Amino acid sequence: MATKNFCKAPECEMHTFVLHVGLRGNHSDEKIEALKAELAVFLKTQPENSRNIQPSLKQHLVGFLNVLLDRINTLVWVDKIGSSFFIVISVQDGKNMVIWALHQSLNRLRHQASKVVGHFLTNREQVSLLGLPKVLEEDVKDFIPTRE
Repeated sequence: MATKNFCKAPECEMHTFVLHVGLRGNHSDEKIEALKAELAVFLKTQPENSRNIQPSLKQHLVGFLNVLLDRINTLVWVDKIGSSFFIVISVQDGKNMVIWALHQSLNRLRHQASKVVGHFLTNREQVSLLGLPKVLEEDVKDFIPTRE
């Protein structure tokens, strides 16, 4: 019999999205981090099984980017792949961005622990220096925030 998660506090989340920036154009670190933060907040507030998340995510990002980038001509393409998202942002000056939001299940203790450890690291090479069991190394690498 499956158990239901009755805890609604943020620390009881059973999934998360790990955000990776694949292409950043010439946008500043501050703008990229603001975009990632806005995207993280939006995805956290949406139900995991919401059917209309893709169009609402696109609409939300267009509005946010027009303010953040001070541009009227910003196009956003959101592709849902399984439970993850691939986002392409086309900006008028041609300085495009590509971000993917990878859905990560947190239904096991090792995933919860990997998330906590990964957020304290800045690159994947640091994982081998921690002396973690090999089975955890790849999980931790999945949660390291990317800068580029």
